[in-house]
Amino acid sequence: MHPELITAQLRICGQSSAHIAQRLGVSRALVSRVIRGSRSNSRVQRAIARALALPVRSVFPTKTCAAAQIANRK
Repeated sequence: MHPELITAQLRICGQSSAHIAQRLGVSRALVSRVIRGSRSNSRVQRAIARALALPVRSVFPTKTCAAAQIANRK
């Protein structure tokens, strides 16, 4: 999902990166980086997906698939 779409959907759901960051006890910058795809954090990805009521794979398809492939190699 495109970062701008994630941000817009969060707003529609009455959420924001600041709300998610506060709830998780992480920085807003981290949440923003995860949304933009420049940082991977499964806990933040799950929280964002949960806020959007969507599966993580729907919101972060590339990152989730890449992480699964790496995990399967081990």
